[in-house]
Amino acid sequence: MPMPSSLKPEDEMLNWGRLILDGLSYADMVGARDRPAEVTWFDYWMKLANDYEQEATNRLSLGHNLSAGEFLMSAVLCAQYAQFLWFDERRELGQARKVELFQKAAPLLSPPAERHELVVDGIPMPVYVRFPEGPGPHPAVIMIGGLESTKEESYQMENLVLKRGLATATFDGPGQGEMFALKRLAADYEKYTSAVVDLLSGLESIQADAVGVLGRSLGGNYALKSAACDPRIAACISWGGFSDLDYWDAETPLTKESWRYVSKVDTLEEARVHVSQALETRHVLPLIACPTYVLHGVHDEVPLSFVDTVRELIPSEHLTVVVEQDGDHCCHNLGMRPRLEMADWLQDVLHADKKRIS
Repeated sequence: MPMPSSLKPEDEMLNWGRLILDGLSYADMVGARDRPAEVTWFDYWMKLANDYEQEATNRLSLGHNLSAGEFLMSAVLCAQYAQFLWFDERRELGQARKVELFQKAAPLLSPPAERHELVVDGIPMPVYVRFPEGPGPHPAVIMIGGLESTKEESYQMENLVLKRGLATATFDGPGQGEMFALKRLAADYEKYTSAVVDLLSGLESIQADAVGVLGRSLGGNYALKSAACDPRIAACISWGGFSDLDYWDAETPLTKESWRYVSKVDTLEEARVHVSQALETRHVLPLIACPTYVLHGVHDEVPLSFVDTVRELIPSEHLTVVVEQDGDHCCHNLGMRPRLEMADWLQDVLHADKKRIS
């Protein structure tokens, strides 16, 4: 189903903070804004992805593998943001290209990303694990993406966590990235998070009793439910998340169309019913028994009543709530500070037994 003509990925240009903090360059963003009228958003970013891949090839030929890895990650992010708000064949083309580019980048990153192939309910699920420098076992953080996010998008946040002595794991769950073709957005996302916990717990270099989750936007909803349903999770961050979809009417047209797309239904009303049922967490929030950090911006379309909900339902001894008075959705407009504060919180909580200073 094509995207309604009134909805354009360019609308996300209003949120330069997210795209730049995730790794796109300011110069490329300006180029997207000022591109010729005949060049589409998708074509602009996909050409840049090709250009960065060629730069990576040049660096590899000279033996500069680290630079090659960085150029490939630039290519990956260009492909991600080329396709992330299309709802037609461009989404599939961009996703496939992004996966291809990341598989090339993974072994060249510092530290490298190791691909593991899990199977959950008969469905293959790729997971990438990265380890920090130094001897293990290491605490770990599972990164959970949002509505149109995928595992590759968390690269910059991963690097902040890795510098603090924490391993990272990224994956695509139902309705995301490589899994989208196999399973739509579903009410059992926590099952997939738990499968990643299983994987990490079986690795000698991972401290099995110090595995946390960090989820952004929709991933913040998944993180809360995962922590509530799996007692092995030792820390939880809901980064611009929500507990329910009672605020559906306040969602933007572009977001509603995204919900419809990942639900694989024909109408917005069908999407509303599906996601409202799938993303309800209030019945499990009282089960959370690990340190939990909730970041919310006052200017988020998710209403401030979400903060009241978590304060009412999550035991207070486990809860840290940060409300940014000037923050937008996920507080991307506030620069690096919220991300650094979350990384430091994870370091403090998951390293609590050995207090390693980065």
